[in-house]
Amino acid sequence: MNLALLLKQPLLKKYLLKQLAYYANGWFVFDAKKTAGIESKQNTIDEYSFNAVETSNAKVIIVAKAHYSQSWQSYTSVSKKELQQILILHKNSENSAATIFQVVNNNAIDGYDVKKITFDAELLKALGNQRLLIPETELFGMQEQQGYFNANLAWLSSLDTPAGTLFASFFADKCVSSYAKGLVTNIETFRLSSGLPLDITPTNINKQSYASFLFNCFAQQKIDRLYRKVAFSPKAWFKASDLHLLYWAPLLTASVFYLLTNSYLWLQSYNIESNLAEMGSEVSELLNNKYQQDQQSQMLNLLNNEFSKTTTVHRHWSLVYQLVESGMVIDRLNFSEGVLSIRGKAENASKVLTEIAKTPNVTSASFKGSVLKSRGKESFTLELVSKKITVLASEVAKIDNTELEVETKEKAKQ
Repeated sequence: MNLALLLKQPLLKKYLLKQLAYYANGWFVFDAKKTAGIESKQNTIDEYSFNAVETSNAKVIIVAKAHYSQSWQSYTSVSKKELQQILILHKNSENSAATIFQVVNNNAIDGYDVKKITFDAELLKALGNQRLLIPETELFGMQEQQGYFNANLAWLSSLDTPAGTLFASFFADKCVSSYAKGLVTNIETFRLSSGLPLDITPTNINKQSYASFLFNCFAQQKIDRLYRKVAFSPKAWFKASDLHLLYWAPLLTASVFYLLTNSYLWLQSYNIESNLAEMGSEVSELLNNKYQQDQQSQMLNLLNNEFSKTTTVHRHWSLVYQLVESGMVIDRLNFSEGVLSIRGKAENASKVLTEIAKTPNVTSASFKGSVLKSRGKESFTLELVSKKITVLASEVAKIDNTELEVETKEKAKQ
């Protein structure tokens, strides 16, 4: 948002005109004309003229180029954070009411260019420290003069100011300016000295239109960027003693709030501790019951885990199921002295023997007697020796040990 939106309110515009002035070897105030005039691409703006006065109480001063100097310094291969630390050191050693630092990216050197604007000591002596100083050339930016820029985003103009003819240009994010004096006496010489493209058509702002031009540039400034172009001293605007008096009200408010909140919290804590002390036996009983429930839950989880590891089908029936799946028709089943004898028929007795021998629960598998073949079926008797179950005993021992540990912990707590 720029200032032009705020200046649509007549009262704000009238107040700003009272607080705005131009200084060029003397005071000039802005007088608004009643006729509408200058056309821009965005809207129609009012005309203004300069009125010379002996003195002014305005707080916002646009300073002519004759009262400040500019210098550039390049910083190569530095980060933004490092550059900020360097500028902080420079600002601490400079007068904030007389110095402005601006940073411009420079990709050609992989770093930044820093512009330093310094106001003259005579100017500060004449104006005082309780004013906002704005260099007039800082208002000649791309945003403010977009109606005058060519395809290369460059602008060149000759300005008839109260301090003399001022040549100004904006190119590659840099504003360069110089008065018509010495070697630079005309706009063409200034163009060559500034290294501007040849396709720029210079414009001319005469003395009668310069006030309107300058006020329009100021009004088109974005509020969030304008403060970077202003020099002022916070210490001159605000007295430390007055600020210290302002601290007492929020300090007393914060202290009262702190005391009230802590008193309330202490009272609540005291009531809770009293209730707990009265119900101490009930709380202890509840905690003991909860501990026993936790132990029982732990035991049940352990038993469920162990039972989930135990096979629920007898191993012999498991072997019978695998034989039937392999194609064997069982006629007789006998178990004696650890040997399981199974008699039956199948199309391929050798295949049945091979598959059952691969079962992890079978220690050995063999034919008993000969294999008889009749009507496409082979009759045979298998003798299987299965592994003994030793896992269950070890799991029972684990459960017994767990129960013993739980009982020991309960006795120790009692």
